[in-house]
Amino acid sequence: MLRFLLLGLLTFTAGAQGPVTIKGRVLDAQTRQPVSYAQIGVGGNQLGTSANEEGRFSLSIPPEYQQLTLEITFIGYRRATVQLPVPAGQEVQVLLAPAPTQLANVTVSGSALGIVRAAVARIPRNYPARPAVLTGFYRESSNVPGGRYQYLAEGILKVRKVSYRTPRETGDVQLSQTRKYEAADSSRIQMLWQAGPFIPHRFDFVHSRADFINKAHFSEYDYQMGDPTTFNGRPVYVIIFTPRRGATKANYQGRLYIDLDTYAFLGADYHLTPGGVRRYQAQFGVQFSSAYTARTRHVSYQRYAGRWHLKRVWDQAVRTTPSPPYQHTSEFITTAIDTAHTARPAYADRLQFEDVFLRNSVRYDSTFWQHYTTLVLPKQVAQQLLDEERQRKAEQLFSDSAAMADRLPALDSVALTTASTSPPDTISDSRKPGKRTYGQLRYYLSINAVPLLVTSGSLLVSYAPAGSSFAPVIAATVRPRQLSAMPGGSYQYRFAQRWVARYGFGTVRGEVRGGLNSWGLFYRYNLSQRHRPFYVRAGLDYSTLKLRQRLGRLPNPDANLRVDGTRLNASRLALGLQTVTTGFQPHLGAELELNARYQLLLEASYWVRPRTRQELLLEEKRGFFRSNATVSLSSPELRVQLNNEPLHSPLVVPQRFGVRLGLQFGQF
Repeated sequence: MLRFLLLGLLTFTAGAQGPVTIKGRVLDAQTRQPVSYAQIGVGGNQLGTSANEEGRFSLSIPPEYQQLTLEITFIGYRRATVQLPVPAGQEVQVLLAPAPTQLANVTVSGSALGIVRAAVARIPRNYPARPAVLTGFYRESSNVPGGRYQYLAEGILKVRKVSYRTPRETGDVQLSQTRKYEAADSSRIQMLWQAGPFIPHRFDFVHSRADFINKAHFSEYDYQMGDPTTFNGRPVYVIIFTPRRGATKANYQGRLYIDLDTYAFLGADYHLTPGGVRRYQAQFGVQFSSAYTARTRHVSYQRYAGRWHLKRVWDQAVRTTPSPPYQHTSEFITTAIDTAHTARPAYADRLQFEDVFLRNSVRYDSTFWQHYTTLVLPKQVAQQLLDEERQRKAEQLFSDSAAMADRLPALDSVALTTASTSPPDTISDSRKPGKRTYGQLRYYLSINAVPLLVTSGSLLVSYAPAGSSFAPVIAATVRPRQLSAMPGGSYQYRFAQRWVARYGFGTVRGEVRGGLNSWGLFYRYNLSQRHRPFYVRAGLDYSTLKLRQRLGRLPNPDANLRVDGTRLNASRLALGLQTVTTGFQPHLGAELELNARYQLLLEASYWVRPRTRQELLLEEKRGFFRSNATVSLSSPELRVQLNNEPLHSPLVVPQRFGVRLGLQFGQF
């Protein structure tokens, strides 16, 4: 008997030391209707979550908070409290009593714009002046309005917020856990414009100084006082802002909630105007296939340690045309605040703006986060996910059974099991079959420096083809030149973990013009596995570089002019003395990754036994269309002199050693 008592005591102690998940529902005390998106907090709102559309919530509470009081608030309602702990397994029902629309003993002094100006001036006093780390739950979903979900992803984020005194500085985001659901018939193209896990930074309107609280845009808006009410249990000013008549830069309209005592922004409900939608899409280049016709946001803040921190962000974009209708929703809810451990995470641990949950290969699992605070899914969505998973398992079971029967016809029965091979807390770049090849293709833009050897002096070029009235004589002065800029790009295909094939191209600008084409491969190795990637690379290219000294444009009096069998009957011809260099170029370089899209590259190359030839280049100039023909230097009709001496070597050639210094743009 004593043994069983001790075992029970140990079991109880072990359970008490772990987190406890409290589930409940928030209802209107008068109508008994759900209060959607009510906010639930504990420990001075350091921990918290939000109710879903049905008023349901789930909150994981660690041991140190399990004896405190649960607080439930929502705009227009009085604050409600629930004493912890609550009986295990019991759903807590919370009734919120509506608050009076007009608060008693509230005197409004000053204009609406004056109150907004005062709130903006007090941002440094009301919001964190030092970095803070918010742990929170993130979800994004795409669905037909009122219909089935095509895509749903969730993640636990660690969001490092920087000082609110530096609005232009953006913080960092880390991903701790993730899971995803995607319907088999979903279209990725329709989901390219989602907000992504950076909405705690992008839509924090106080930190970013959104234009409706930016003094540079105050003249674009009309501000009016609404009826004072409560927001999260605190009396607030309600400021209604709308675009001023004739304004051309006002993108939003909505409501601001400003604390009566501290003049802190406690939240805002606002949406893009039709003009704001057009300007927003033009600014960010939203593709037509994924353009939206409406966008709405809700943002709120919570008080902790004397400062206001981001509590919740909700953003929804709706597309009504072209059909079918489509909506994308992103939301973030802060579940914990840390103001002590705020060191910036290592580069390898930070999400980049291009890191989206579409790349997450982890399947959706309804039991995955039993001890995390999450946003409870509506029953309709949860049932759809369950039905989809059952259908997937049934199809997999059937296909696996058929395949096994074909391979093992002698067996009477086969036991089948299914399991996920991906760890639940990782992000993978693996895609659906057919997407893998595309995922290894990369495009770069860069600026290269081309060292040159230019023989300078007085140049005289004459060309008189037999039987033609076209006989130009051109005199030019060639100035010394040591360097030329060459913007260019490359397509790279990673066919192995560290081996990359490359096709590069470039255009030489300036007085000396030309172009580069190269084919090759290189080996790329990361020396910094745990921090900002730093690559060393070595490879070999086969390159063709053309450098041309322009000689000018001349009229062509011969309508029947033929050069090497090509007819040149344009009224004007452009002439140039061109050097063509071909050969192999081994190269060695280093690459520093600035972020997921930009890399700083320094690379040295060397021409190995290059072959060089010089030719006269003639180009037709006829509107937007032209054809080219070249004449070899050995042609008897061509005469080239430099400083009154025959020119026997190419006029412009690249130096053996070359340096490539550039900012590369692109990503695998």
